[in-house]
Amino acid sequence: MSDHLYGGTLFDFDTTDNMGKAIEDAYRQMRISAGITQPLPTGADAQDMRILFLAIARGVIAHLVAHPEAFEVEVSLDVSGDESHGSVNKIDSFT
Repeated sequence: MSDHLYGGTLFDFDTTDNMGKAIEDAYRQMRISAGITQPLPTGADAQDMRILFLAIARGVIAHLVAHPEAFEVEVSLDVSGDESHGSVNKIDSFT
């Protein structure tokens, strides 16, 4: 699991944890849920589709970075001895 948001590139689409690939995976699952059995496109059509997924991912990340005030994050911290452990309890967005 990565510690940052990464949109991805065509070069590392299948080899790096990135949001573009996550969008493609979600799209594939949504098609299956909708009963669409044809595989996703290949070749040039696949590249165009992946460019779209990467553009969406980069746009989402840019929007999140531009609007950090839109999120409220609740964190708990447990300090015992020489170690500290924290966890995110809740993330809310304001709509």
